[in-house]
Amino acid sequence: MDAKEYLAGVFDRASGTYEQVGVPFFAPVAAELVRQAAPGPGDRVLDAGCGTGASLVPAAQAVGPTGRVVGLDLAPGMVAAAAAEIERHGLSHATVLLGDAERAEELLPGERFDVVLAGMMLYFLPDPLAAVRSMTGLLRSGGRLSASLLVRSSPVEVELLGLVGRVLEPYTSGAGGAPFSHTLGSAEELTGLFEAGGLGGVWHEDVVFEVAVEAGRVWDWLWSAARRAPLEAIPEHLREEARAALEAALPQDRFVLPRTVRFATGSRP
Repeated sequence: MDAKEYLAGVFDRASGTYEQVGVPFFAPVAAELVRQAAPGPGDRVLDAGCGTGASLVPAAQAVGPTGRVVGLDLAPGMVAAAAAEIERHGLSHATVLLGDAERAEELLPGERFDVVLAGMMLYFLPDPLAAVRSMTGLLRSGGRLSASLLVRSSPVEVELLGLVGRVLEPYTSGAGGAPFSHTLGSAEELTGLFEAGGLGGVWHEDVVFEVAVEAGRVWDWLWSAARRAPLEAIPEHLREEARAALEAALPQDRFVLPRTVRFATGSRP
């Protein structure tokens, strides 16, 4: 199994609890991404790596019934969840497809979009430059690609995840980590990626989101997204024991974690 297939499987298995464990983060970040990208009525929007629809739904609401929004994700469970969200909101001008953002042009031949969204996904890709080039190729002249990336954790989050790793070390390695292929941690690196992918006028903004996690939810929070990957290596018959060990080791009832997200936008000439 290659890295991309493995990661798609992780997100597929996480789709049932993704953003559903009482620790909102991806939804506020997605709403801000749509605000920064600023799609308008009648626009055509591609949401690459759409997940369960956190950006897809507000984008479809922004463009209205005269616009069109297409979601794209590599995990079947995420596609199914996003399709259910589209139906629940009555967004007949939105659709979602199973597919790879690195091959977006091949999957949507002849399509042109005013806005492409890439929310919290570029650092998971084996080849983010291929993805940016492919997504840029689907933009009309003057169209915008907007991306978001978690670029900095607060000291309290670093301390919490370090504790998770130490407590769960007898059960698995790398607990608390995320399976990023790339960090893209600096503004210069992200700007360079966009420019190499064919975009100009790149600008970025860092926004801090406060994430509150109850001690009894730390395991569920990790399990609900990419950080579940190392936890899956724990044999199933030991998971409750591992969870109990983690909860017993946590030093407080509630953690407030400031997380810095970078939003970047570039335009196709």
